[in-house]
Amino acid sequence: MTNLENKIPIKGYNSWDPLKHVWIGSGFKSEWIQHLVKNQKIYDPLCRIADETEEDYQKLDSILKQAGVQTHRTWLDIDKYNTAEHMGRHKPPMTPRDLFATIGDKFHVGGGPDTYEGYLSMLNHIDRKNIQMDPHAPFAVSTATLVRVGKDLWWDLRNDQRDTDEKRAFIQKMTTLWESKGFRVHHTYRGYHSDASFCIVKPGAIISLHDVQDYKENFPGWEVCHLPDQSWSLISPFLDIKDKVNGKWWVQGEEKNNDLTHFINTWLNEWVGYVEETVFDVNMLSIDENHVIVSNYNKTVFDFLKKHKVEPIICNWRHRYFWDGCIHCITQDFYREGEMEDYFE
Repeated sequence: MTNLENKIPIKGYNSWDPLKHVWIGSGFKSEWIQHLVKNQKIYDPLCRIADETEEDYQKLDSILKQAGVQTHRTWLDIDKYNTAEHMGRHKPPMTPRDLFATIGDKFHVGGGPDTYEGYLSMLNHIDRKNIQMDPHAPFAVSTATLVRVGKDLWWDLRNDQRDTDEKRAFIQKMTTLWESKGFRVHHTYRGYHSDASFCIVKPGAIISLHDVQDYKENFPGWEVCHLPDQSWSLISPFLDIKDKVNGKWWVQGEEKNNDLTHFINTWLNEWVGYVEETVFDVNMLSIDENHVIVSNYNKTVFDFLKKHKVEPIICNWRHRYFWDGCIHCITQDFYREGEMEDYFE
């Protein structure tokens, strides 16, 4: 938990230097919905999601603490859960990775308070001099889409993030800012979360679901472990519900629970993401160059990690297909040892 007397240090130039301070997200508590959901077919699975999600958060918290990492968490105010409509508008602070970015010695916060509802209290524990805040930013800078590789920053942008003069000016503003601090900024336009598609485990080792970019050109000499056999046919029950949920979420065992499907589609549409993008999750968190936290076992991945002298630590994230966010998404680096290095000089 956060030490309220001390400010959280901020520093990060990549995703594999020794991690010392990390933010872990939080879900919702089952007791919050007792007065909101009377239908047992809806209430029971939602309670299971709440309880098992928190159990998995605590497991992750324990793994990190055992590795010497200081963890920090926040909770969404229960008062937000007055009605199902309010509940739907206030997603728990599950995925701090999706809204913030530690780049160098700055913690980037973009957009107004509604952008980071439920996350705001954590900012009180960071020294203001380390916060790069732009309340008028048209969208948030996040390390879900911005990959830090020492001196190089790979920033992926969706079409709707560059479709107005205001947004293009913001992109140029941030690019100029980072370049003034010695970074090389590369823009890509794949249009989805980079951390759901590839993971740089350490210098020279990348795990990728598919060929999302020209690795030979952008990461010359680095070995890439491709996982071309990852198909939704591996978890065929999802296919039974895919059309009803528009490919956005899945709760195992509840594929024929139409009451639950209707409730989530109607009231919790802002909670869920778009899980149809990936099966095996490359959304992993490196503790350092020799230890990485993963959500499940995959022989190809584990053999690759062993070759590169990286020990995988399994932390099951059971409701990844509901929340559409895995180990990397549900955390946010605050502080990693190390300084800016040029890995391609």
